[in-house]
Amino acid sequence: MAGIAMGTYYHFEIVYMLPAAAVLLLVLLAGLFKIGPEWLFGFSVMALMFVAGVFVERMQSNEKAWVWSSAKLRYEATLVEVPLFRGTDVKVLADVSVVDTVMSQGMRDKGLVYLYLSRDVDSDTLGIGDVISFESKIEPVRNAGNPAEFDIESYYYIKGISGRVYLRSGSWNSMPPCEMSVAMEALAMRERVVGLYRSLGLHDNEESLLSALTIGEKRDFPKELKESYSIAGASHVLALSGLHLGIFYMLLLFILPYRGDRRAIVVVRECLVVLLLWTFAFVAGLSPSVVRAAILFTLVSAGRCLQRENSSMNSLAFAAIVMLLFDPHLLFDMSFQLSFAAVFSILVLAPHLQRAMNVTGHGATYGYIVNILILSFAAQVGTLPFVWYHFGVFPVYFFLTNIFVVPMAFAVMFLAVAMWVLSPLPLLGGVVAWGLGLAVKSMNAVVTFISELPFASYELPSVGACGAFAVAVALMLLVFAAIGRKWWLVILTIFSMAVYAGVHRLLSEDNECEDYMLVYNNRRNPLVHVVSASGNNSLVSTVPKDDAEYEYVSSPYIKREHLSAPLWANVSCRDSLLQLHDGLLSFSGVTLRLLDNGNWGDSEFVEPVDVLLLCRGFLGSISELLEVYPTNCIVLDASLYKNSRERILKECGRLGVDAVDISVVGAVKIVPASESFTLYPMRDK
Repeated sequence: MAGIAMGTYYHFEIVYMLPAAAVLLLVLLAGLFKIGPEWLFGFSVMALMFVAGVFVERMQSNEKAWVWSSAKLRYEATLVEVPLFRGTDVKVLADVSVVDTVMSQGMRDKGLVYLYLSRDVDSDTLGIGDVISFESKIEPVRNAGNPAEFDIESYYYIKGISGRVYLRSGSWNSMPPCEMSVAMEALAMRERVVGLYRSLGLHDNEESLLSALTIGEKRDFPKELKESYSIAGASHVLALSGLHLGIFYMLLLFILPYRGDRRAIVVVRECLVVLLLWTFAFVAGLSPSVVRAAILFTLVSAGRCLQRENSSMNSLAFAAIVMLLFDPHLLFDMSFQLSFAAVFSILVLAPHLQRAMNVTGHGATYGYIVNILILSFAAQVGTLPFVWYHFGVFPVYFFLTNIFVVPMAFAVMFLAVAMWVLSPLPLLGGVVAWGLGLAVKSMNAVVTFISELPFASYELPSVGACGAFAVAVALMLLVFAAIGRKWWLVILTIFSMAVYAGVHRLLSEDNECEDYMLVYNNRRNPLVHVVSASGNNSLVSTVPKDDAEYEYVSSPYIKREHLSAPLWANVSCRDSLLQLHDGLLSFSGVTLRLLDNGNWGDSEFVEPVDVLLLCRGFLGSISELLEVYPTNCIVLDASLYKNSRERILKECGRLGVDAVDISVVGAVKIVPASESFTLYPMRDK
């Protein structure tokens, strides 16, 4: 892990690592033959793993660094996932390759790409394994440049997705389907299970939870329900991982019990358990989280077959090593981080807490409740730095949630597997399906109830990667100090955390509060965020609030800056914060004119403004526009159509007028100053 992280942030050349690897390999061989001290052998093993981490990271980074040609080329695309139908579009992940590789010399010639197709009769029939051909340009994946936005560039990079392409109806042709790979067959099997769930006639929320809980399918999961699970501290139930496979593993041990000493029977039993375990993983689509959990339980079964006591920590480390050697950038995947951190924390903390709470000495009911609390607490401690970094929210009632949710998840998994087996039998299958629907409905009701309790979640202050690392180190120190009963170290760690928090707060405080306007990069409609030094804020657009698409753009920034719910203005507004009339926005001495039509040409007056914001629907020439609205600052909104943007930029170039294209530079911030203003892009800030 350290080698992968080092290779990511410090771009070593692979050739420089080879001599170090050769020396370490010689030391390792010497250690195997008992030559030299034992510590030297251990050091060489760790150092060699570090070099291996750097090596595999650099190899994959070099492979991902190639970019697609900017010219229009002929491509063939094999659909490797089930298409997602959204309104008038179809989104699907495809393995794309260039037909004529001579035309793309020096550029990428194959890779994973997201296809966005106009929805029609042809696109509605597409499925996993289908092949299409098209001629187009593949666009690189870029962040919009809005403050506090989700880092889609890094996310796609980690997933190995190299671009996206938009295809209109009639711009692509179907080809004979390809031979299905194991991964594609697994996804096709998962889609058949989704079809089985749909045939039960469940409510949308119940069907979505059932698909997410049992096979990891979350394409249509409702946003409101997902937020309820997050607030209640049950998000881990929605991410198919070690918890779900562990439940299935325990079900298998319950169905196939054997406590004898005959090795042959033990081997047959464990082989059958492993076979069924990987069958479940196959039905669940062989997602990375399920695969790593299956590797862990396979190692446990292998230890039983060999009649050797296996180390859970070693099994966890082995699973991580295998997965990171194949895909080193999984280290930066949120699912990988959360699942391994949770299991690691449980393995370290749970045994000590169980002894301290005397779990086995007070009966089965006491043991069950305390074990659930211990496992929940240990998992929350391990995942806290990552949850803090990625979400910034702490679920207050996670103890209460897990007491109910974990056994309910066990019941849902049991009934779902039973339904898979009994679905050919209408009578028994119908009874099991009824019980399954009741269990899923009850689980949703419990989580929703807990999420609506007062103070169900606590919003944590924003923390960067360094802050999350500091929190993780402090938690580890606290855990090991408490286990070793070194109370002086506990006090020192708490004091250090308090000092760090105070310094971080002082350094991150913006002592000079200011008025500003923020023009978002939003392709759907214009969106200007007006914020005063006091924290009052409004959103200004050219369309009514009900017709606008804005929350996915503005909400992350509002949440990060702890702003109040903004007021909406699109026609006229006059208050202590701003003035808006007929597209003219006045705020803190700066005037901004929003233009989304050609009516400005009828004006008989010359009206100087500070900023001209040209939006979708703008008509007319720039030279005539500047005669009516003289200005030194023209901003092209992201909502402008591509043809309009190109025309305006060419005309501005001929006139020698500087124009800021938000679709290129990202969101821009306009800060009023004495008799002037400052405009600068917010990308990477």
